[in-house]
Amino acid sequence: MKKGFLLSLLLAVVVLSTGCASKEAKLVCKQTASGVDVTFNVDFAGKVIKNMDFSYDMDLSKYSDAQIEAIGKQDFCSRVKSSMSTFKDAFSNCNQEISSKHLNVKAELDVNKVAKDYVSKIAKPESAKAELEKVGYTCTIQR
Repeated sequence: MKKGFLLSLLLAVVVLSTGCASKEAKLVCKQTASGVDVTFNVDFAGKVIKNMDFSYDMDLSKYSDAQIEAIGKQDFCSRVKSSMSTFKDAFSNCNQEISSKHLNVKAELDVNKVAKDYVSKIAKPESAKAELEKVGYTCTIQR
């Protein structure tokens, strides 16, 4: 009887200590304004942010070919970076392309270069969701 109780207790401790601490989640937040869709993704492992990235998709179907060509020559990575002051120092691997009359800008964000006070605000999927919804995103947490 004592052996069964100890084994059950040990099993419960193992399950609680490994199962709860390492939960992975992905926060997907979207916002649309003036023909531009912005998607912001944050990957979590427990209370640690592993990855952050975003994409910017602008519908160019109402523009002429000449206008699209002119848009393609502009540096939208710099424009998007400067418009997101909280993350401007964290931008890495930003690229842009025009495909099927859409301007696509994608960038990774270096978590270590995001302001520490902001990272602490978004350290959990629920708190990150609340912070991003304050600025107009619609977010879902995927587990």
